[in-house]
Amino acid sequence: MARTKAQAIDALMALPELKAWSAHIEKASAGKARGALLDDQDSAPRRIGGKSYWSLSFVENSDAAAHRWESFLVATTGDEILVDDTNDDRQLTLDQWRAEKRPMERIAKQDDSAPTEAAAPK
Repeated sequence: MARTKAQAIDALMALPELKAWSAHIEKASAGKARGALLDDQDSAPRRIGGKSYWSLSFVENSDAAAHRWESFLVATTGDEILVDDTNDDRQLTLDQWRAEKRPMERIAKQDDSAPTEAAAPK
């Protein structure tokens, strides 16, 4: 069954990592930034290994700028979602991405390094 771009966006935003990242961004910025998905292509799906994918990036979106956190490839047919690892020029399955990149640690590290009110300079 074919998947529309809107369905691809819904599938990505249902991932627990993107839900957690979105909540973290909003909380850390006191509502001044939000997690969002941006379309990485004009209209045609990207072809990889004979298969078509919607290319979308999760970004931290504020009035000043949009900062990319991760790029995803969502199959136009089926339910496959890949992570586009642009640093190594490869595509990872969600399981590989979770094991190798540990995406939930990204916000845990940020939370740990953020100054608490008691430790904040006066």
